[in-house]
Amino acid sequence: MGAMTKCRIEVIGEMTQERHAAFVMLYYPLIGQDAAILYSTMVAIGTRNQKIRNHLLIEKISGLSKEVIEKNRHILEQYLLVKTYYRAVDDQYVYQVFMPKEGNTFLRHEVFGRLYLKQMGKQVYEFNKLCFAHDLEDKEEYQEITMPFENIIKDQWKDSEEENFQKLKPDEDDMQRMSDIPLSFNYDRFLTGYSKTLFPLTCRNQKNLRLIGELATIHGISEMDMRKYVSQSMNLKDNTLNAELLKRKVRNAKRSVMVDLDVKNPYALPPVRFLQSKQHGIEVSRSDAYLIETLITDFKMKPEVVNVLIEYVLEKTNQRFSKSYVEKIASVWVRLNIDTSEKALAHIKEEEQKPIKTKKKELPEWFQQEDEGSEKANKTVDDKELEEMMERLRGEQ
Repeated sequence: MGAMTKCRIEVIGEMTQERHAAFVMLYYPLIGQDAAILYSTMVAIGTRNQKIRNHLLIEKISGLSKEVIEKNRHILEQYLLVKTYYRAVDDQYVYQVFMPKEGNTFLRHEVFGRLYLKQMGKQVYEFNKLCFAHDLEDKEEYQEITMPFENIIKDQWKDSEEENFQKLKPDEDDMQRMSDIPLSFNYDRFLTGYSKTLFPLTCRNQKNLRLIGELATIHGISEMDMRKYVSQSMNLKDNTLNAELLKRKVRNAKRSVMVDLDVKNPYALPPVRFLQSKQHGIEVSRSDAYLIETLITDFKMKPEVVNVLIEYVLEKTNQRFSKSYVEKIASVWVRLNIDTSEKALAHIKEEEQKPIKTKKKELPEWFQQEDEGSEKANKTVDDKELEEMMERLRGEQ
């Protein structure tokens, strides 16, 4: 990548005050000064009307060399702030720059939250939890009188407008681009003929449709079965989709045993079905299904990579599927940018070929600990010390 190599920057989303605070207080300590400068420079350039043609302006404005830019771009990619695309035919790069996660989401993230706790310590972590917590007033004594959006549209929506909407709505390619995982879900089959009473038009937005497609892909739910679970998850009072209820219903879904083992590429199976095939058709537990879901939604792992990870963990741990061990391996693979089943298998082969230092192979001590116990231990905080630290921080403001 030279200074005159062609490039474009596309900024996805808008930098709110909440996200900017999260970037400075949470991301910055982990990614470092150079990566933070590069990110801020890319956001600033990408949101201007005048578009850049090569890397020269990035180098000049950021004050970073091309080597430093390349190194820190990879750091931003690991923290899901940048995606990089390259076209060899004309030697051109396209950088997609994404907004930081909000503070609450970052601190709860399976990977980022743990890294922040490890690097910054419990007191700083707890302080930031208070900084980014959303104070909500208890509404138990209130009566909700919100006018549902359905009341505005239901008497005005015509068949001709529905036809126009179907033409304009995002197609499957659009939905695929919006999702972080490759979807195996036919939206046309799902929506065609689906009753507007059971799944109102106002609920057929991009957020809901993306969630439906991702859940179906992860758990191996057909379009027709997904209709049933969506209908059962509708809040009839205000015609909204209860996303958490839908997730629970999909996780608890009974899956018929398919001819999974006859598939030419078993790693292409939906991950929950892949685990089910590994346990001879026995239903996957709700906790295991949730863990698999987390690997894809939070760790941003591709389904095919998750399947290789499932197989690897079961073989290494005598068919146990421990949350701690799974997340430990997943964190390593994410940092190594393992994003295909081929890369995952190659990495496993490489690890197995390394010389064994000890004859006796034992699982690490943390693997033997109960997940809940470990989590509670990690989050134990000295309230007095935290209070003193917060007072000092307030005094410095």
